[in-house]
Amino acid sequence: MTKAVAVNNLRKSFNQTEVFQDFSLDIEEGKITAIFGPNGSGKSTLLNILSGIIPKDGGNYHIENFNHFQFSYIFQNYRESLLPWRTNFENVALPLQIQGKTKSEIKERVEKLQKLFEFKINWDHYPYELSGGQQQIVAFMRALITEPNVLFIDEPFSALDYENNLRLREHLQKYYLTFKPTILLITHNIEEAVHLADKIVVLSKKPTQTLETIENPLPYPRSLQSLKTEQFHQVKDKVLTAFQKAANL
Repeated sequence: MTKAVAVNNLRKSFNQTEVFQDFSLDIEEGKITAIFGPNGSGKSTLLNILSGIIPKDGGNYHIENFNHFQFSYIFQNYRESLLPWRTNFENVALPLQIQGKTKSEIKERVEKLQKLFEFKINWDHYPYELSGGQQQIVAFMRALITEPNVLFIDEPFSALDYENNLRLREHLQKYYLTFKPTILLITHNIEEAVHLADKIVVLSKKPTQTLETIENPLPYPRSLQSLKTEQFHQVKDKVLTAFQKAANL
């Protein structure tokens, strides 16, 4: 296994509440790894530490060949992450503008991503003129416009209705199969985890440890029909059993 992300003996506390104590985790390069666990187990905290948003108290972590311009983070509160004074096009183009890309290159990248997502939108309008599902797609496109090697995603589908949830999973999977980035995905939905991930890491309650790592042998692409298969439900049952132990249910 080629490690894209390595976490060793991580420690983190908030107000004397220990979240991580000697926590270790390896994330495989070019795979989708889902992080699943009870509320308060530090899932978002882990992503925020690895991305440098909050400091660790101890231990260490390493992201192989880390490059700020090749890393993206899709936050749970996608509406707040979009800039209301910028048009939809300007929101998606922002990371490339920061990198100093030319207008023609930015236009080409946006059109390429739009085709991949099969997404029709008025680029001259603003995010507040879009539905929640459309706003989420714009947030996704902005994160993916740089074609990142490493992508962190924090509960990206939680605010969506089921139809848009399924559509965005399909778009993410299509992007993954095209570019094969390393994806670290937080979700509270077992179906999402099994639908998308190669591995599902089930965390314990605080102080958080890895309770179990479940391999997902389902082949890609994973259509909606795959959600009905016996193999899908076998993996889902394994995750649920591990989660029951984690949450003491």
